[in-house]
Amino acid sequence: MYKKLLSISLLLAVASLSFGQSQEEHSTIQTPTGNLSGSLIIPQSAAKFPLVILLPGSGPTDRNGNNALGVTANSYRLLAEALAKQKIATLLIDKRGISESAAALRKEDSIRFDDYVNDAVAWKRSLESDPRVTKVFIAGHSEGSLIGMLAAQLTPVAGYISISGPAKSADKILVGQLQKQAPFMAPAADSMLNRLKNNQPLDSVPNELYAFFRKSIQPYMASWIKYTPCTEIAKLTVPVLILQGSTDLQVEDKEAKALKECQPKAEMHIIQGMNHILKNSSSVMSENIATYKMPALSINDELVDLMVKFVGK
Repeated sequence: MYKKLLSISLLLAVASLSFGQSQEEHSTIQTPTGNLSGSLIIPQSAAKFPLVILLPGSGPTDRNGNNALGVTANSYRLLAEALAKQKIATLLIDKRGISESAAALRKEDSIRFDDYVNDAVAWKRSLESDPRVTKVFIAGHSEGSLIGMLAAQLTPVAGYISISGPAKSADKILVGQLQKQAPFMAPAADSMLNRLKNNQPLDSVPNELYAFFRKSIQPYMASWIKYTPCTEIAKLTVPVLILQGSTDLQVEDKEAKALKECQPKAEMHIIQGMNHILKNSSSVMSENIATYKMPALSINDELVDLMVKFVGK
């Protein structure tokens, strides 16, 4: 139904913005609930180029990798500009409900995880007809990793890249985090997640878990936790690159190793010194978290090099 209703039009800004060795073109696709907005960061004066569609992580993360919860590192924008220097274009997107795509999400209780997957597919189909694009890759960061896996199953791509992507389903991750940070909350959360997974209503939600299980977010949570990344990555038949930072405080490197076990043909790298926002950092929490507000700090060079080699194969 979504596919039938979707009316796609790619709108390029009349004037593009120049950033040294890259330039930006504003892009829009139309959906039944409103427009989605993105930025196409392309190599300066390039006639042809491969394209990476970069899918953002969880929460209110915008196309640049920033959010109102305190992240101002500009990581996605910096990655796109670094790739442009290597003659690779990147599409940065605002998810529905976020920033310039805010109008596409009218009610919180209407969003489902599959909507993000369908949006990624729509973006890919809108750009594959661009005569400058030689091939299209889908890359997903954090939560976007699973979205990218599912999208790559629905539309042909030249390859798929997981960046800081978990192998476990979202319910296992949430309970695991609570067991470490607030163990008294973990049993109740586990019980509620199991009820959602089995399509059972939640009779009541403790105040301390309201942010995770408020009524308006329950349909989204139920649609998200039904997917296990390890299961989904095993279904891919395209080339796969798995990238994970060794100082990532949000996703452990064992998750990348598990994804590799589920997709043995994948290329996998643990990047030493890279944290969750793709920047160089120690594993000391205060120092690591401080980089989340450092837009001037460059992203990890090895991340760029590995993506360039993968796209160039």
